[in-house]
Amino acid sequence: MSENQRGCYCGLWEKDPACLEGQGIPRGYCGMCQRCGKPGHTMHFPGMVPYTGSWCKRHYLFASVFHPLGWYGKWFYGSLFVLGYVAWWNLR
Repeated sequence: MSENQRGCYCGLWEKDPACLEGQGIPRGYCGMCQRCGKPGHTMHFPGMVPYTGSWCKRHYLFASVFHPLGWYGKWFYGSLFVLGYVAWWNLR
């Protein structure tokens, strides 16, 4: 499935816009963020977890950076591990 212009993977506005309008979702969005309730997009979790949900940009970025399985999170936690190891090695 390819990403559309809105940055999500669904085609709900193209397929059935009346369904989303009936749910109170603003035009241009395809869901409400599961964390904060603001309008968002249906996207895959930013990592290796097989989960798709609705995210606003803020919470999607937060999940991708701070979750250990997120795209950036694995580098974030990996670098913390390396820095901790180096600090431990120097304090021995």
